[in-house]
Amino acid sequence: MKRLTVLLASLFLTTLLHAADTWEQVRNPAARDDVKVWVKPVPGQSLKAFKGVIEVPHSMLTALAVLGDIPRFPEWVFQCNDAQALSDLGHDINYVHIKGIWPVADRDVVTRTTLAQDPQTLAITAHTVVANGLYPEKKGTVRLPALDNRFIFEPLPDGWTRITFETFADPGGFIPGWLANLVAVDAPLDTLEGMSELMREDQYQVTSYEQLSMSFASLATMQFPPGPSATSAQ
Repeated sequence: MKRLTVLLASLFLTTLLHAADTWEQVRNPAARDDVKVWVKPVPGQSLKAFKGVIEVPHSMLTALAVLGDIPRFPEWVFQCNDAQALSDLGHDINYVHIKGIWPVADRDVVTRTTLAQDPQTLAITAHTVVANGLYPEKKGTVRLPALDNRFIFEPLPDGWTRITFETFADPGGFIPGWLANLVAVDAPLDTLEGMSELMREDQYQVTSYEQLSMSFASLATMQFPPGPSATSAQ
């Protein structure tokens, strides 16, 4: 019954998220490798949906290598201070703890992620939703009742990758307006800047899906265009 309630909440959240497709751009830097940010109100929710976009001089495989390194989430995911891959529950199940910004309490979420590739554009989408009921709740921490989160990795003609980070979470309680506005801008900005920084590390310069720490069966059927040449990456 609890799983059915979570599923219905997730479906309802997705419906609300896409009910109004008008995004307001709130950050538009000139540099290609800087983060653009959009926000969108969601009916009945205090926390806005947000979207960030950045182009990076790295391949999709490098981006996926960073995304799949769950223990390092606290180094780049906004306000994350703990992340664990719950491998005993499934290859696609993770736990993420988010440090609250005063006066709001800490949040956490257990997630399930799927990977899919567009056969035309070759863009890969990592879609994450809640998977509650699989991991005990913690005292003093609010469990997110619903989440709709997407990382979209789109290969560009010069070998660069466009990364779109789009998310909305039901915070499980009231969020002050000033804080909701802060999160909507800072979350995609900090997350994509941090992700871009990690992609420079040698350990993430992988050349095959078999080198990734994630183990989705669908990876074996995906196409991965080469990354940028030394000239285009400059």
